[in-house]
Amino acid sequence: MCTACGFTSTTYDPCVDISLDLELSQGSSAKTTSKKSHNTHKKAAEPGKSSQNSRLSTLMGCLDHFTRPEKLGSDQKFFCQHCQVRQESLKQMSIRKLPLVSCFHIKRFEHSVIKKMSRKVDHYLQFPFSLDMSPYLSSSILRSRFGNRIFSFDGDEQDTPCESSSEFELFAVITHTGKLDAGHYVTYLRLSNQWYKCDDAWITQVSENIVRAAQGYMMFYVQKMLYYKVSEQQQVS
Repeated sequence: MCTACGFTSTTYDPCVDISLDLELSQGSSAKTTSKKSHNTHKKAAEPGKSSQNSRLSTLMGCLDHFTRPEKLGSDQKFFCQHCQVRQESLKQMSIRKLPLVSCFHIKRFEHSVIKKMSRKVDHYLQFPFSLDMSPYLSSSILRSRFGNRIFSFDGDEQDTPCESSSEFELFAVITHTGKLDAGHYVTYLRLSNQWYKCDDAWITQVSENIVRAAQGYMMFYVQKMLYYKVSEQQQVS
C-alpha cells in the first residue's frame, strides 16, 4: 500500500504450507488470541516460562508477526500506479482462502551470511489444540483497516459458508531433535481423540500433555467440521 495516497497493489501467492518465524513476546499470549484458544492451551505455558524467563512464543504470536504491516525502506520503493512515481509503502501478508488442512512450518534453522553461522532454534513454542484462523484472513484484516465495507478481490471466487470454516483442530505435530547436520524426526498423530507417537517403526499411545510439551517443528490443523465428521464416521463403522 502506497503511504502517500493509499493505493493498494495485491498479489496472490499459492502455497502448500506457511513458514513462520519464532516470535518471542512478554506475557502469556498474543493480542489477537481468542478466549477459546487462550483457555485451550493454558497448561502448555510452563515449558516456555521455565526456559525463557517468562518469554513465550505462541503460534498465534507467530501468525500475528506473519500478518502484521511491514514498512518497506526507501531502498524498496515501488511504482505507485496512482502517483505515477516510486513511493514508500507498507507490505502486509494475509490469508485469502483457507484450505481443509492448514500446515505451519516453524523456522527452527537459522542461517546468517553476515555472521557466517548457522544454528538451530530450540526455543519452546506454545500451540493450541483448537485454532481460530479468522483474525489472519484478508477479509478480517481489511475490515479492521477500513470498517465493515464490502471489498472485492481480483479473481474472487464466491465461497459458500459450508465450504470453508475458520475453526481448526490440531491432528498432527512433527518434532525434530538434534542439530543442523544430524537429527531425528518424530510425529505425534491424533486419531479418534487419542494421540500416538510415531517414532520410526514404533507407535505408542501418549497423553495430551506429552504432545503439548513437544518442540513443534511442523503443525497440521484440519477444519473442525471435517475433523468431527470423520470422527463420527469412524465411530459408526
